[in-house]
Amino acid sequence: MKFRARSAAIGLACIAYAALVGSVLPATAETTKERVLKEGRIVIGVHNRSPWGYKKEGTGELLGWHPDLLRAAFADLGVKQVDFEVTEFGALIPGLMAGRFDAVASGLSITPERCQQVAFGAPDLRSDDAAIVLAGNPKAIHSYADLAKKSDAIMGGGRGSNVIKNAITEGVPEDRILQFPDIETNIAALRAGRIDAALFSSPTVIGLLAGNKSPDLERASPFTTDEKSISYIAIAFRKDDGDLRDLYNQGLAKVMSNGMIATIMAKYGFGPTENVPPGLTTSQLCGAAN
Repeated sequence: MKFRARSAAIGLACIAYAALVGSVLPATAETTKERVLKEGRIVIGVHNRSPWGYKKEGTGELLGWHPDLLRAAFADLGVKQVDFEVTEFGALIPGLMAGRFDAVASGLSITPERCQQVAFGAPDLRSDDAAIVLAGNPKAIHSYADLAKKSDAIMGGGRGSNVIKNAITEGVPEDRILQFPDIETNIAALRAGRIDAALFSSPTVIGLLAGNKSPDLERASPFTTDEKSISYIAIAFRKDDGDLRDLYNQGLAKVMSNGMIATIMAKYGFGPTENVPPGLTTSQLCGAAN
């Protein structure tokens, strides 16, 4: 009897302790989506690069393809304040993972490798490789094949970028590829005659040459590439924030269906070539990494 009484007492004590702890401990942690909807505010990381997201000289206003797209997508979802924080391109995903931003938007291509790190939203823009050359295209460069067969032709690309990988795949010797840390040094090398073509994504080239600000340069047209060089751009979220990504996708779908996306595309010089094919999904682009 004493044993049963003692056991009962211990059981009651455990119940009381659990109730006390439950009343002291906080409720389940608020998700990023819940916070964003409650505050009506989201923080996006960008890297101050035209046409993706950049500060307007003189005013500091944040303009660009992704800022406009995000404002439009979230407007009808109750998120009226879209704040942008500028950082280096290489710090975007690390900053996202560290909680500095709720999402990042700077022309990130959907790749299986990145899909292992982040949760991409739906693709919003088609991107191919494009070349900037000196006005008149003196070496008649119109493809990676041209760069490969012209033994005196040197190309430049961003260190670690897709264009480097694609050029090598299409036969351009590595010893005739110079890799640069940023766009400015790549373009400076072209102007100085160190390289004959500066390679970037096609949306980046459109942004760089917009407004005829660089009459000494032009886009190599045409510049034909292998189909494997085509990529698709999207906003990236943390893996744990799939519900926030899904919310954004709802807003993006509306922007695409009501025609607003065509208006934003035209504003930044994009046309039918940059349209995402109907039905193409993030899951298809991520493959097994999704």
